[in-house]
Amino acid sequence: MSQLAGDRPTVQALLEHLPAAQAPVAGRSAPLTAGGRTVAIPLGTLSGSSIVNFNDWQWSARVDHRFSDRHTLGGRYLYDDRLNSGDGQKTPPGLTTIQPQRRQAASAFLNSSFSPTIFNELRFSYQRFASRTTAANPAAERIPSMIVDELGLRRRLAAVSRTGIGLPDNLPRSGFSEHYQLQETIGVLRGPHYMKFGMDFWRRYQITRALSQVRGHVRYGTLQDLVNDVAQAASIVRPMPGEGIAKSSKFYEFFFFLQDEWRIHPDFTITYGLRYESPGNPFEDLRSVSDRIVAGAGGDQRFAVRPLPKTDSNNWAPRFGFSYRFGEGPGLLRWLTGAGKLVLRGGYSRSYDSPFLLATGDMRDRFPFALPTTLEPRARNAFQRIQEIRGSIVPSVENPDQLTRVTVSADFRSPYAEQFALQLQRELQKDWAVSLGWIATKGTALYQNTDGNPTLPGSRGTQRADPTKGVVATFCNCTSSIYHSLQTSLEKRLSNNFSMAAHYTWSAFIDGASDVLAASNTDVALSQDAFNRHASRARSSYDRPHRFTVNGVYELPLHQAYQGARGKILGGWQLSGFLTFQSGAPFPDGQLTSSNFLNQWGTDGGSRRIVLALRYLF
Repeated sequence: MSQLAGDRPTVQALLEHLPAAQAPVAGRSAPLTAGGRTVAIPLGTLSGSSIVNFNDWQWSARVDHRFSDRHTLGGRYLYDDRLNSGDGQKTPPGLTTIQPQRRQAASAFLNSSFSPTIFNELRFSYQRFASRTTAANPAAERIPSMIVDELGLRRRLAAVSRTGIGLPDNLPRSGFSEHYQLQETIGVLRGPHYMKFGMDFWRRYQITRALSQVRGHVRYGTLQDLVNDVAQAASIVRPMPGEGIAKSSKFYEFFFFLQDEWRIHPDFTITYGLRYESPGNPFEDLRSVSDRIVAGAGGDQRFAVRPLPKTDSNNWAPRFGFSYRFGEGPGLLRWLTGAGKLVLRGGYSRSYDSPFLLATGDMRDRFPFALPTTLEPRARNAFQRIQEIRGSIVPSVENPDQLTRVTVSADFRSPYAEQFALQLQRELQKDWAVSLGWIATKGTALYQNTDGNPTLPGSRGTQRADPTKGVVATFCNCTSSIYHSLQTSLEKRLSNNFSMAAHYTWSAFIDGASDVLAASNTDVALSQDAFNRHASRARSSYDRPHRFTVNGVYELPLHQAYQGARGKILGGWQLSGFLTFQSGAPFPDGQLTSSNFLNQWGTDGGSRRIVLALRYLF
């Protein structure tokens, strides 16, 4: 090949990154015509292996100083430096991954007791993390990701099964994060009340350097196509002027809380509290980036990022709980209550989720932050054209509205979960207890990935609701979930060298979307009907109706009376075990999969669980 077409860029890339076959395959060859000559290039097999290395260097430091009986100062520091190499693609050689990581964490605290009934804890924390993933051979970054079907060079993304040449589409990538936290907690004990209140402040900063297909991707069907540089498919994604491959985000979070544990009676205690959360707005950084992109496009507002949600500032999280120990009941009730052996507990709480950073990452991988360029099928000079786009300015955009976008709804906010619990616990005899309870969780305003500009029914994917716009994927708070469970347990505390616990849960978990992304191979993140998302409400992909677990520990009564080395070596041994049975994941009947369903990318989206088709593996 070098003699026939060694001056062609595609052949040079192939010969540089694909070594000669280790063994020929009898009767297999690839016909090749170049320079007026036709030859049969013999084909062979190539396999590879690697040694996976993992090195980890850690050290830590600790400082504690007691000023007096009332004041204590302390500090902690952890350093963790890792290097992992040899994972990932093995064939052709040079594409195994190298992944250095470094973690650093430091904290300092001051604990003070101002009086026997008032204490204070002030804590400061710092966390830092940096990582990078790339290939062992840096030269792999100089060419696009290349696939040649006839030669068995396949797969675009990083995987052990990938055999393509050039760095995979999703490499290299790197990330850096730096977080600061300040906590203040005050506790007050007054009579039957134990009160706590405080605040929690976070400063979060992170940078990611990753953009899929930033080096380009070229796929050839045959060796002849590669030599002629005629690609079946070729594409590249470039950051828009005003945006770079490195994407940063900085935001602040505030949390305030107060709570009280009130012992009304020796047998009756209630707890109640309120927490306020201001989770920060990671989308705020996109406004300045959007302004730069619009300026780079000559003020064309079609390049603007709209809408961008405001900071979520209405997150109030109340909680309430109680515990009541029954006295000795009269008559037959004494069998149930015993003499203070029956306890009733219950409660309610609300909690909010953290900001959804995946949404900002997906948005910045799409237009208007990045511009995908796809060459026509059977494009000539595809390799050369991709390399030219890679090294030049971003190509012009004829109609920005027709390009695929990822957006968020204008009212995008933090979802929340409400938890309910009611439980009875009864002491059976010494060291034995049984409990029976109802646990439920309701998820509200959960994240969902929706089709913001769906195709119209009956148009077979050819006409969208807004024909002036292209594909629009929209993240919104437009689904919910409900979970109910009956939970029972039997527990034995350690006595006579033996302890054990057995738990059984019978539950039902229903939601409108189990995850923002596909939760499993049989699930999809999008609704089957974009005009009726509620029709997708069904058993969750995480639904496990039955779960039973049992565990136990037995301390061997051997050599317990011996002292010294014999007692330390031969004594103190334990036997332990556990067993778990649970229902399998729900899956749909394949015959109910809709082959006519077109998802937001215009392809078959599969089907979500259909209630009548549910089956379980037990």
